Amino acid sequence: MSKLIVAEGFMQEHEVKGYFEILRESVIRSRLTMTAVFFKLANSSQDTDIERNQVNNQISAFLKSKIRKTDLLFQLADGVHWGIFFLQSSDVEAKAFLKRIFAILKQEREFKHIALKASITEIRSNNVSFETLIDKNKQKLENEEQPTWSIEQVTDYSVQPTEQVKVSVIEQNAIFRKVLETTLHHLDIPHFNLEVSTYEDGYSFLQSSSYKTGHMHLIVMNDILPRKNGLEILHTLRNMPNEKKFIIYMMSERNSESVALNAYEGGVDEYIVKPFNLRLLEAKIKRTFARFWL
Repeated sequence: MSKLIVAEGFMQEHEVKGYFEILRESVIRSRLTMTAVFFKLANSSQDTDIERNQVNNQISAFLKSKIRKTDLLFQLADGVHWGIFFLQSSDVEAKAFLKRIFAILKQEREFKHIALKASITEIRSNNVSFETLIDKNKQKLENEEQPTWSIEQVTDYSVQPTEQVKVSVIEQNAIFRKVLETTLHHLDIPHFNLEVSTYEDGYSFLQSSSYKTGHMHLIVMNDILPRKNGLEILHTLRNMPNEKKFIIYMMSERNSESVALNAYEGGVDEYIVKPFNLRLLEAKIKRTFARFWL
């Protein structure tokens, strides 16, 4: 039985699991993409232990020289697979990286004895364990019919889960409040599910517990309200420790530059003068959430 050869000087499989779990959860919180790339030596079983050791060290040094400081390179325990976690990178960027280093390995004479194949997994969800990620990619690379220098792909985790968003409409006029509720309830925003609640004044909103959750929260409110006006609510929300979760749209009948400036300086994201086109409101909200997704 051949002795497994593990290159020295960078992380091994058992050391990487904790890092992966942290990175996987940050993918959800930051809505960014992480891509895992796995390599396998082709026909490595035919090499002696000494030859495999030399090749492992050569590949390890080569990969180290090509990755960014933010990328995480490691070797699997079997000694014939390598992995790289590319942070804030899609599968498109990972494929470009693979094609570039494959071209170098095939062209340079010092690497003529090295042959690799690879697999890619783009990760946008947190429903994958480290063990499952490794197993699925190793299965891809175990296929004897996979050509040398080819790139396989695991697509099971490339769809980001739908995120729950709290929406609060704070408007004194009952008819307009209902119109806004219906409009927002039927608003279709990819990757986000809107849960709409309405309030007739600022006090009833602040007495509710909806704004105290950790969910992203869209506020659509009038500036002038009975029992706590819009500016008072704005001040309360922007002084909360997690105030960045709030997206605040303020509506007003006052088409005044000074009033709008005061609202923006207080922390509103959008200031909308009444009357306004509901389709314009929808477009602004969709654009706001599209930026979160990018």
